[in-house]
Amino acid sequence: MNLTKKLALLAFSSTMAIASVAKAETTIDFWSQPYGDQIKWQESYEALIEKYEASQSDVKVNFEILPWSDSRTKWLAIAQGGAAPDCADMWWLHSFSAIGGDKYGPMPLGDLASKLPIDEFYPGAMQDASWRGDIYGVPWRGDVRLMLYRSDAMKEAGIEDAPDTWDEVVEVAKKLTVRDGNNVTRWGYGFGTSAKIVDWLMPLYWQAGGEFMTEDGKTATIDNDAMRTALKWMHDMVNVHKVADPDSFEKGYVARPLFVANRVAMFGSAEQAWGKRMEAENPEVNGLWSFARSAKGPEDRDSFSGAGYLGVLRGTEKAEACVNWLSFLAKDENMQALSEASGNVATKPAVMASEFWTDRPYKLVVAEALQDAHTSQHPAPAWSAVSTSEPGGILYDMIYSTVIEQKDMDEAIKKAQGLMQAELDRTE
Repeated sequence: MNLTKKLALLAFSSTMAIASVAKAETTIDFWSQPYGDQIKWQESYEALIEKYEASQSDVKVNFEILPWSDSRTKWLAIAQGGAAPDCADMWWLHSFSAIGGDKYGPMPLGDLASKLPIDEFYPGAMQDASWRGDIYGVPWRGDVRLMLYRSDAMKEAGIEDAPDTWDEVVEVAKKLTVRDGNNVTRWGYGFGTSAKIVDWLMPLYWQAGGEFMTEDGKTATIDNDAMRTALKWMHDMVNVHKVADPDSFEKGYVARPLFVANRVAMFGSAEQAWGKRMEAENPEVNGLWSFARSAKGPEDRDSFSGAGYLGVLRGTEKAEACVNWLSFLAKDENMQALSEASGNVATKPAVMASEFWTDRPYKLVVAEALQDAHTSQHPAPAWSAVSTSEPGGILYDMIYSTVIEQKDMDEAIKKAQGLMQAELDRTE
């Protein structure tokens, strides 16, 4: 072989070797918030990644957990151009897409969506992974909330069934509240197990027939009778019936230890993941609590439903590799693994029909409650600011001034309506 051919062969071999190394080193950055036990969550994803990489030798997945305490700020920053991973477990698609426009944040998948098993998911769940006609990924979890109550306390009070309506909740909560003079040793009712009081208002407002804004996200719709009905009910539970702890509206309130200690007998809106947590972390109360569907308000029994979806971020050059990874996660057995590890309801009928979701009475109630799910998403860039559960938050201040400070309700609602509309106008 002459020198020219040898040099050509060497050049070809070097090119192929470089290409092979480049192909083997393709890495996608993937983020997820933690669910359930963080160590188990990490281990579950590591097992899925190991299985995936064994079948895809040209792709590696760099997995990171984003703490919930940082997630809202982080995703807001990403939607405004901050550094982002290639793909992630995300939430509030509608708001973050509206904030990012065509530049930043969640990325519509276009033709790549055909690689995902869209038809295998609950149609309602796909609403949380779609925006204005585009598919952004696949939903993987639901967070439908239910009524949680101490069945032992109910039995002691001579109550056979969980309350089914607002009026029944009031009467049951009175019977479950225990006082020792002026000291309350057990509150009959708590609005929610989440620490966000705006989340407590949402299902009550929906149950009264309200919606926070128009479908296009341009007009605030909270100055109405439905809001007055919801706020009055909250106010009366604290100040008239005196069955709900006013301290629950203060920062630092933690619901689960109080429920375990039988200091609160019933929560109107509890995360279904509490079922898994109670069994694992508080076995001393196994058999002493139950779930029920949310109580029906004047119009319906809509329940707060958070949602998470697996999607791709604008700016990545690895969209196809990300979609292949998401397609792998969307398989029944992998969705099952994520559901079991997190305790969140799955978004595929095949998974919800599994033994895991049918082996306990409370899980059957969770599946039944899916029909009550009302997504917490709203189609406005300003929703995150409007709904923040901190002093200065528009809805937070309206609730606090009405329920705790007992200021004029009409004035509080009118003020919140104006502030909310100004936010929607400013960020349109």
